[in-house]
Amino acid sequence: MLKQNKREPLLKNYRGQYRYLFNWKSGGFNDIWAENLVEFKKKLKREYPGSESQVDYSTLHKATPSRSREWDRIGNMWWD
Repeated sequence: MLKQNKREPLLKNYRGQYRYLFNWKSGGFNDIWAENLVEFKKKLKREYPGSESQVDYSTLHKATPSRSREWDRIGNMWWD
């Protein structure tokens, strides 16, 4: 019998928003907290005007706690 992998729950904040992680086509990465993809796109336009076409949507995903820690660790490497 094959052992089933348990899926890690998605990361949510106290407002019920997911942390969406994504890469830019030109390089680099970022995140936006949103309840769903529609809200994500609205916040993307508001926070980064004119950049919607620069997001690599093939990399867009909701974070798990471990993936979120990994992205934060990688991001902090740039500042050390």
